[in-house]
Amino acid sequence: MKASKFLKAAGVTTAFVAIVAAGMVTSSRHVKAHDDDDEGNESRIQRGFEIAPVPLDLVGKNRHLVGLGSYIVNAVADCNGCHSAGPPTEFAMGGNPYLRSPFFTGKEVINPATYLGGGRDFGPIGSAAHVISRNLTPTRPEG
Repeated sequence: MKASKFLKAAGVTTAFVAIVAAGMVTSSRHVKAHDDDDEGNESRIQRGFEIAPVPLDLVGKNRHLVGLGSYIVNAVADCNGCHSAGPPTEFAMGGNPYLRSPFFTGKEVINPATYLGGGRDFGPIGSAAHVISRNLTPTRPEG
């Protein structure tokens, strides 16, 4: 190996080791993720109570967590979209947006009797059994 190639390789290796060592020695500021937007959370909590399609059980529960959970389940994630038996049972009479007038009244209405009740069949995965969505309700037996 020529001396110039050796010096070049040694220089690159030394620079790499120096960068790694500097990164290990230097400590960066610790950053903590948190949400101090209390007004934003309060509005989401209130909205969660407003859009809940079923009465929410608050007995022995944190009101803020229940409202925020309702907001996430109903406004952000549309959990009922998968955790229902499908559009025929997901929506109340006249509230199915997949149908045209006169069957759709113009306002989506969730069917409270089947809300988060599970039972949607997504079909088989390969040669395995069918994948069926779970019942997420705390009071109704498994569907």
